[in-house]
Amino acid sequence: MSQVALTALCFQMPQFVQSEEKDSDIQWLPMIPAGTAEGRDGRKWFNNNPDAVVAAFDSKLPFDVEHSTEIKGPQGEDADAYGWIVALENRNGEIWAGVEWNDNGIYKIKDKRYGFYSPAFSYDDKGNIVAMSSAGLTNKPNFRVPALNRSENKEDTTMPLPKALADALALPENATEQDAVTAIGALKSAEQIALNRAAQPDLTKFVPNDTYEIALNRATAAEASLKEIEDKETEALVDVAIAAGKVAPANKEMYVALCRTEGGREKFEKFAETAPKIVDAKPKKVPTQQQSEELTKDEIALCRQMGVSEESWKANRHHKATY
Repeated sequence: MSQVALTALCFQMPQFVQSEEKDSDIQWLPMIPAGTAEGRDGRKWFNNNPDAVVAAFDSKLPFDVEHSTEIKGPQGEDADAYGWIVALENRNGEIWAGVEWNDNGIYKIKDKRYGFYSPAFSYDDKGNIVAMSSAGLTNKPNFRVPALNRSENKEDTTMPLPKALADALALPENATEQDAVTAIGALKSAEQIALNRAAQPDLTKFVPNDTYEIALNRATAAEASLKEIEDKETEALVDVAIAAGKVAPANKEMYVALCRTEGGREKFEKFAETAPKIVDAKPKKVPTQQQSEELTKDEIALCRQMGVSEESWKANRHHKATY
């Protein structure tokens, strides 16, 4: 069931001038904004079908004072008209009214007794505007729109944006609805570009998970192979020193472990170049008790050159070492 908004939207009235058309006193005024119509009081309606609103107009509608047609008339009280809405038009979604003022209306406007106006309209239970009902002069505006008795000419009838909307869109105070449409369009375009970029990641920075797993497995396998090669090379390096008689076979693991430390391989290679031969070509068994004997001068020299303590050297002597 439709309802009537008695003080739905309040507008400032443009300067009162007669129409430039011959033998016509019609003044065109914007009545209902396009799309969502929200007043300063927080009420909100929807002008989503302006053609239907225009089509619903079939006779004159009163232009009264403070909506007396809607409030006083039903009570049997005076509700004089100060003008008549004789036509409605859809102008880019806005509802405009052609108004014929009578002498009383002209007087109240020109004498600046009223500077604003407010349309009354019918709307359904969802807030959709369905028809104009009347309009009234008022001094309690609800919207920033042209003033009735301002000094600008008649042609300047563009409805400026509410300040809150202009600020939100970073537009000047005198911005028009078209400026807002353009700004909103630019924001939508920027948002769509951002969404497209998010949906299509930079392939130079991201790779599919399956590709990443394959690459990781290959890297792990390559690292393991490299370590195996390095271990074999290290053992071969120590074996060469053993064959040259510069390292005792019983101390192989100790020297291999040393070569695996940071910089250890370089130290061992330098040691092997200058170390004297300490092992006979044909080994002979050494009594077990030799392990407890003091180190020879050559062994002490090797310990100092390799940076190995004498205790570590003794501990690595094998009880069944052969020399």
